[in-house]
Amino acid sequence: MRRIDPRQLKSKEKLHEAYLTLQLQGYEQFTIQQLCDAAEVTRPTFYKLYKDVQELRSDIHATVLADLKEALTITHPKPLSQMPRQEMPKHLTLLFQHIKAKHIAYETFLVHQPDAVFMNGVKEVVKQFVTDGIRYSQAQDKLLRVNINLIIAYATGAYMESIVFWMKENYATSPEEMANSLIEISLFGPYISPHPLS
Repeated sequence: MRRIDPRQLKSKEKLHEAYLTLQLQGYEQFTIQQLCDAAEVTRPTFYKLYKDVQELRSDIHATVLADLKEALTITHPKPLSQMPRQEMPKHLTLLFQHIKAKHIAYETFLVHQPDAVFMNGVKEVVKQFVTDGIRYSQAQDKLLRVNINLIIAYATGAYMESIVFWMKENYATSPEEMANSLIEISLFGPYISPHPLS
């Protein structure tokens, strides 16, 4: 992969931020000059990095999705039976921390101007995370209530909707609380048990 020097990296970051800011401000169409002005970079700098605005948009997608994949990569997997309760929300917390850190991109591409390509990219990363989580938990198919592929689809959809809900609620709940809530629902369902498990 071609290495990029620190100055170019800084220019890329400024162009990413400017593009997303213009989108959030309602500019569906804007010129490269408007984009460069907003990013405080020159047109030659833009063309050194991208051939057009669409390539810039694709690079934003790729950058955010790579960060998401890194946040959701399960390191040191353990069977569910060997995982302390306090460790369970760890990766989901990283998911919500990542989304909050990249909130402008997620708000742009998931809420304000939904982008099917980006949405499908996020969904695929989340789906892989759910699939890996089930595999690493060493859940046996014979102990599952329903088809494993249905569980994966259900959990993926639930996570996607939870992300959008959280953004629309203006991040009123902390990443840690969101992660804990989803773990509680996944393990015990949405209702309070008359005999809660400790």
